[in-house]
Amino acid sequence: MKILYSFFIILIGVSTAFCGPSNGGEDGLALLAALEDGGAGGCIKAPGETTTTGSGTKTTQVNATASGCWVYLDLKAGGVETTKSGTWDLRFKRFIIGTNSGDSGTRDGGSCRVGDGDPVTGINDVTGVGDCISPGLEVDAVQSQTGGGGFGTATESASPALWTWYNYNGTTHVLSPYPIGYYIQGSDGVSKFALEVVDYYDGAGTSGFPKITWKPL
Repeated sequence: MKILYSFFIILIGVSTAFCGPSNGGEDGLALLAALEDGGAGGCIKAPGETTTTGSGTKTTQVNATASGCWVYLDLKAGGVETTKSGTWDLRFKRFIIGTNSGDSGTRDGGSCRVGDGDPVTGINDVTGVGDCISPGLEVDAVQSQTGGGGFGTATESASPALWTWYNYNGTTHVLSPYPIGYYIQGSDGVSKFALEVVDYYDGAGTSGFPKITWKPL
């Protein structure tokens, strides 16, 4: 009887960890994670992998559907998914994007915006760090928002330039990328990339699949 009782208590604890309230409502599709990234056993990543296609200018779709799980991307290696301990350049958690710099990582990455969406810019307008608008190349820092993206109140270490890459429709709860090109400095402090966020949904319309086009400079 004691064994059964203990098992029941453990079951309740596990159920609470997996079924507690999400820290965002965004569109009601965010998946919960049992542990934050970096904890024992890591977080619970949703099925499905990151895919990169193309040559020269590449297109990468990231499966960032797990709300408590960072997904790490190595642009220097051609846009492959890697780990927190790898030489990653970008990381994704739902609609939040970070670079391997500042409060997000220990390396020499960074990012900036090239234009503000009016007029429209894209990866072909990004030629180097000299294209950055004020305040120029930035490292990651703690960013906060209230209500944006339907996420409610969000506080994360992320790219200041990419923190507001989207427009959020409060009626349809759809995130739409602003037409902005971004300059990305790789984690090695030397590699350079032009990037544009082009979508946030997969072919079935499921959110949490940020899609970027990008190319080395």
